[in-house]
Amino acid sequence: MKTLLATISTIAALATCGSAHAALQYELNSTDADGLPDFVLTVPALISADTTFSLSDFDSIVLPANVTVLSVSIIDPLGDPAVNFNNAEGYFGFFWASAFVGPGQYCAGVIGCNDTAAIMTITETARVPEPGSLALLGLGLAGLASLRKRH
Repeated sequence: MKTLLATISTIAALATCGSAHAALQYELNSTDADGLPDFVLTVPALISADTTFSLSDFDSIVLPANVTVLSVSIIDPLGDPAVNFNNAEGYFGFFWASAFVGPGQYCAGVIGCNDTAAIMTITETARVPEPGSLALLGLGLAGLASLRKRH
């Protein structure tokens, strides 16, 4: 019985360490002098499909004066990405020559980072444990408590 409980707690500890995933933070910094929007957005996984965010979804968003934005869409992030700022009149946005395939720095346009309208930086943030890992950890702790109670 002791061996079984020790094995359960070891498996729970290993599963907790190995199953954590990192949230990803998207940070857009415009380089244009006309003050295009900037934002910071944290999501639990890499954005891989067309996604529209309301302004309340962002950690921070800075809009230039006289610009009303209703939502922000990231279109075709793993193909030919675009970040569109949607307003009542339509949208305006940034287009990238390469995909947002993971953490790194991406420059809007096709010329490169020396002459670009915006830079998107994707970084990995703190690791977050999966719910199943937490359940295994709880099972392991319960096993240890049971073992201690018997002694």
